[in-house]
Amino acid sequence: MNTALSLRIALIANAVFSITCAGLMIFRPSLIGAALGIQAPLVLQAVGIGLVIFAADLLHQATRPRIATWRALYASTGDFLWVIGTFALLALFPGVLSYFGVWLVVAVALAVFAFGAWQLWAIGRAHQLPSTGEYRHCILVQVNAPADGMWRVVSRLGDIKAYMPSLRRSVVLDGRDPGVGVIRTCEDRTGKQWSEECVEFNAGRGFVVRFLSEAPDFPFPAKTMRGGWEVIPTDGGSQVMVWWELVPKQRLLAPIILPLLAFQADRDFPKIIQRMATDALGHTPEAVSQRSPGAIARLLPNFC
Repeated sequence: MNTALSLRIALIANAVFSITCAGLMIFRPSLIGAALGIQAPLVLQAVGIGLVIFAADLLHQATRPRIATWRALYASTGDFLWVIGTFALLALFPGVLSYFGVWLVVAVALAVFAFGAWQLWAIGRAHQLPSTGEYRHCILVQVNAPADGMWRVVSRLGDIKAYMPSLRRSVVLDGRDPGVGVIRTCEDRTGKQWSEECVEFNAGRGFVVRFLSEAPDFPFPAKTMRGGWEVIPTDGGSQVMVWWELVPKQRLLAPIILPLLAFQADRDFPKIIQRMATDALGHTPEAVSQRSPGAIARLLPNFC
């Protein structure tokens, strides 16, 4: 997504600010101590080293081919914790810093808060579709199984439980063949249940489902939610695209909900797709639930 550029800029700006502060603390601790009204060079240098590590993580995030918004979320969490810690220390130890020192740390805290808020806004922008206002997350996984074999596995809508250990049950209502109008019901191991209606079905290629979010017991924080799978032939195998588009019940929570969804999807679905590739390559059913060296699934850095 081109909108991820806003998040990259926010992360880099935060990193530059952190490095600047860290440099002063590490190399000029006496100057900073005098400005604050304290003499604790070792403490200031330790904080500066921590800021260098934080800035290095920000730069690593910003320069990755595929930016991970869940990492940007914990960066914003770190910024907000800095702000909370600053005002907590000022309240607990009101006379430690000089008058100028108090205003200096407050100014830094406000700047840090601005970076955290900027990153949250940019996280939402990175996931939002400008055309519809919905929020999207998509993964693309390369496998060494052929496209026709992968489609044979992916299109068996009721069998997703065989590849997804977190599910206790997955069934297609009325035992219908895959196609438009079919409803799949799933239940995870915590007891949460939801249903998905197939609204598009392109044999040999992919399908789209609409989550029945109007159900009173729908377990996800979304007003509307869709998802889809697509199998794309490639040289030496195929690619599997999985995507979700949703409107959160509380739009202000989108910068939190979408990174958490992204974290879980990026962590779990390459393993799920690898189990599918194991099946597509013709291994025994017992091997499907295990990590097979014959099946390879790799999360690609491409945005989709």
